[in-house]
Amino acid sequence: MSRQKRLITIDPGCCKECKRFMKVVLERLDGTAEPCDMGALRMLMVSYDMYCKASEQLIREGPIVEDRKGHKSPHPAISLTKSYWTQVATYMRELGLTIRAREHIRSLTPEVSDDNPLKNYLQGDGDMG
Repeated sequence: MSRQKRLITIDPGCCKECKRFMKVVLERLDGTAEPCDMGALRMLMVSYDMYCKASEQLIREGPIVEDRKGHKSPHPAISLTKSYWTQVATYMRELGLTIRAREHIRSLTPEVSDDNPLKNYLQGDGDMG
C-alpha cells in the first residue's frame, strides 16, 4: 500500500468517476507526495467530485432552467461546473499533474550521455573505473 493511500482515504460518498480519478492520482504521486500535500489532495478530491456531480446534473437537466412563472435562465450548475473545474485545474498544477507540468519536469531533467561511467555501471555495461 502506498504512502498516499495511508495518509488520505477516498471518501465513500464520492462518485465513481472521482474514485477512479483519485486512484490514478494517488498512483501517479506514489512516493513523491509529502504529508503536507494531503490537504491539497483532499481539496482536489472534493473539487473533482463536485465538478462531476454538477456536470452530471447539467447534462441530465440541460443548460436552461425554467422557474414557476416560466422565466428561463441559465442552469446554476453552469457556474458551479466552471468554478469547480477552475479549482481542480489549480490543484492539478500545484501537484504537477498537468501535461504542461510533466513536460516542464522532463525538460529540467538533464540527459545522461552514453559514455557516462555511472550510467554504464548501473546498466551492467562495465565497471566504474
